[in-house]
Amino acid sequence: MNKVFSHFTHIPNDDYAFRDLNKADNQTLEKLSEEGILFGSFNSADNGWWLVGREAPTPKENEVTASVPYMQGNYDFSILNGQRYFENRTLTYKLTLFDSDYHYRMAMEENLKRELMPIGKQRLYDTHAPGYYWEAKCISVQVEDDEEKGTATATVEFEAYPFAYTSHNEGDDIWDDVEFDHWIWQYVSFSVNGDQQVIINNIGSRPVESHFEVTGNIKVAGGFGSLDLNHDNSKDTTLILDTGKNIFNLSGNGSIKFVFRREEMI
Repeated sequence: MNKVFSHFTHIPNDDYAFRDLNKADNQTLEKLSEEGILFGSFNSADNGWWLVGREAPTPKENEVTASVPYMQGNYDFSILNGQRYFENRTLTYKLTLFDSDYHYRMAMEENLKRELMPIGKQRLYDTHAPGYYWEAKCISVQVEDDEEKGTATATVEFEAYPFAYTSHNEGDDIWDDVEFDHWIWQYVSFSVNGDQQVIINNIGSRPVESHFEVTGNIKVAGGFGSLDLNHDNSKDTTLILDTGKNIFNLSGNGSIKFVFRREEMI
């Protein structure tokens, strides 16, 4: 009786004769099986794709230069307000599916393309960078099939915003997201009754916008000038937080929360 194929009911076959692999302990294999990407509704690990390679080169700078005759070198106007500006970057992942059934591998290739290519910009999560996500869209899926080894290897490319965002707002301090080598514990919510000075640290790679959650009437003053905030107008008001320390004077009565996410060059 011929085998009836369905990629919904097929159980992956992991009986391979080609296992010419270096030694790997169970802990290493378990970690490898959990490595992967999450994009839209697609989870590579849950779909049987093993993440075997990733490339995340730094983005190209948006250079603005000018040359003058008989001058050594050139003038570089690429930096504005202390910032360098970058083009989108390319993130490349290699995913491998192990299964001896050719039809199953082909069905999984088709499903991979259906899951990734039709949708627009989404959050792209990568287990290599826990606590962060990219704003990205998939721009290419190429799959190579190896009948002898029973594998399908997909090269998946994403075009992403040059900086990664933290998965949660600053001050939320989700334990699983804490990166101890690059982290700061700080208050971002304040009760105000009179005048007080506060410091908001932005340890990210570039200045970011902060939104506000406000009760009562709060005045925020700093090097930028001042903002008079209440519950209604705070919803549409933002403030740029420079990298490093941002010192503000708060006055009035009520409460205020600075709502922002870091952007990191990783």
